[in-house]
Amino acid sequence: MASVLKDNARKLAKQYLREHGIKQSWLADKLGISEPTLSGRLNGRYKFDADFAMAFSKALGISPDIFLK
Repeated sequence: MASVLKDNARKLAKQYLREHGIKQSWLADKLGISEPTLSGRLNGRYKFDADFAMAFSKALGISPDIFLK
């Protein structure tokens, strides 16, 4: 199955957090996951899939379109 996410979705997520001054610890708490798990998803140790992109977007109140092809 082809991915619906842009190839640089991880980079876009990290860039969004940095540009908006959002701490990973705050977002991890909002997502209900540990900070190391969030870091792992943003840095490639765990998968950054469409479901995670949707949860990330919902937690921040932004459109998931930034991640979609």
